[in-house]
Amino acid sequence: MPHRFKAIFDHHSHVSLYAALQGTPGLSTCADSGAALELMRGLPEDRLSLVMGWHSGRLPLSEADLAGLPPVLLVNFSLHGLRLSPEGARLLRDTDPELVERCADADWSERNLGRLLGLYGRTAGLSPAKLETWIQGLEAVGIGAVEDMLLTGTEAWRAMRASRWADRMPWWTVPAIFETLPAEAQAECAGLKFFTDGALGARTAALDSPFLGGEPGLLLHADEALRQMLAAAHPHGKAIAIHAIGDRAIGQVLNGLEDLERQGLRFPLVRLEHVQFITRAQARRARDLGLVLSMQPNFSSDSADYADRLDGPRLARNNPFRMLIDEVGFRPGRDLIFGSDGMPHGLAYAAQWGLFPLFEGQRLTLAELLAGYGSAPGNPAWGELAVDEAARSVRLL
Repeated sequence: MPHRFKAIFDHHSHVSLYAALQGTPGLSTCADSGAALELMRGLPEDRLSLVMGWHSGRLPLSEADLAGLPPVLLVNFSLHGLRLSPEGARLLRDTDPELVERCADADWSERNLGRLLGLYGRTAGLSPAKLETWIQGLEAVGIGAVEDMLLTGTEAWRAMRASRWADRMPWWTVPAIFETLPAEAQAECAGLKFFTDGALGARTAALDSPFLGGEPGLLLHADEALRQMLAAAHPHGKAIAIHAIGDRAIGQVLNGLEDLERQGLRFPLVRLEHVQFITRAQARRARDLGLVLSMQPNFSSDSADYADRLDGPRLARNNPFRMLIDEVGFRPGRDLIFGSDGMPHGLAYAAQWGLFPLFEGQRLTLAELLAGYGSAPGNPAWGELAVDEAARSVRLL
């Protein structure tokens, strides 16, 4: 007899972006650059088309290649990095001249990632039909609630609040987008999102030493600039969520928050997103500040996927769940929560890498994994019978 999971709560995804991207042209199945160019040449001439799935190493494209295309905004498969065709640049020059001027600058793209993700979502457009299809996909993999960690704009807010999942999609956004929203939307916003470093895939996560290829990683803000950004958010009275993957970025964030704490500036809630390379000392500081760590068990797979750019000790330090739980005292479901970042959604991949990781320090028990996700609103809390039922189901994955 088949067993069914309770619906889980995914605490980190990108609803308004991922749902909008459904149906956009993609290059992931193109065998070579010629096939990619042929696909893009067939796109509309009268509007900007968002094209996903570009891999700069597998599908190299020259400036001459781009010159012959319709208006195209070409996005790297990792969402870090973009290219514009000359016709695409022409359409954006009046509304976003800085993007047109700086889009080839990888550091600029990382420093403006929140702004760019919003642009991608708005260019693709979020319709009620797209959102419903996306929700049905979540339901099919056992998700009953999800947090959008970067609302892309007013159009997306209207689609989400009209959805049957309106009360199951709390959303956050970056300050620049927050300021453009209607007052009603601002009141509904769960919190403000900040970025402090890049990503492992782009070799821009701010680690304590360079990547194997010599890339230094990237802190997106100077120390004082970050502190001022966080202080400027305080009058809104919102929770804050801070993207920090590398230990260098995590240390910068903790320094800034401790400084604000000394000034009496406290937020209703502070979440640190990802914190894949948090150290024991940093974890203790985070506990002392009362922070919530929002992490992704599925990102333990990075210890296999990025062995080409991280040395052995750092591969082992990724997602140090046992240290956080056993040594520092973080509690899954309370101050340690889990999400997927949509890579991919659902419990199966998270269970694969959480229960059977490459390194013992990454291992979670099934009870810890389920507690970290939590059950969606309307579902009873996880109990022993639910854990036993889920364990039987995981063995069938």
